[in-house]
Amino acid sequence: MQTVPSILEKDCSQLFYQINRLSPYFQRFQVDIADGIYVDNKTASLDNFIKYLKGSVKTDPYFTNFITLQTLKTLIFDFHLMVKDYEAEIGKLKKLKNFMKIKNIFIHFSAIVNCKLKIENYSLFPIGLVLNPQDQVTDLASKYDLKQIPFLQIMSVVPGAQGTPFLPETLNKVEQLRNLGYRKEIFLDGAVNEKTLSYIDSLKFKPNFICPGSYLTKCPDKELKNRINYLLEFI
Repeated sequence: MQTVPSILEKDCSQLFYQINRLSPYFQRFQVDIADGIYVDNKTASLDNFIKYLKGSVKTDPYFTNFITLQTLKTLIFDFHLMVKDYEAEIGKLKKLKNFMKIKNIFIHFSAIVNCKLKIENYSLFPIGLVLNPQDQVTDLASKYDLKQIPFLQIMSVVPGAQGTPFLPETLNKVEQLRNLGYRKEIFLDGAVNEKTLSYIDSLKFKPNFICPGSYLTKCPDKELKNRINYLLEFI
């Protein structure tokens, strides 16, 4: 299993602080964007994200207060859109391509109408679906051709905030998807930490990627290296 840290912050400066703090250890990050409508929590918006980066370029073309733009462009970013109006947010992401490498876009199964249509409309970005704890694999398979979905993410917590309880039964979806012939990448997001990693690793069918959030972002600096080394044990 590979690790892609999940970054959920209400403020852009804190978001870039966390990216800078973790970038010596990771080259890929998943940025959570929440609108306070689709989920209760609200993060830094993409509008603020763009404004922050543009302002940084004007004041100092190499520095965003926490991370150099040169370093930023060497990293890879996925965006997890926990939003109602995902079409507008995808449009905003096009502007961010000038500042960073964007690999994947995640949209929630319960928010999107037609996965295939959106993939065709937004060819700049691969778009995958996110299954909330209450979403069933059978419902997904009945609405979409699984082979047409480039990647999937399973939420092992109720989405919207970090530090919420782990729901182990959600891991059954990995096996269900594999049994249905899905062979593409599966991400797991939610409560990935020292209490849950052994269980995740014990499963016959594991996700390809794990996305720890507060386990890293809320970790004291003196403990960070130990936690990263622990994550490396599960590669």
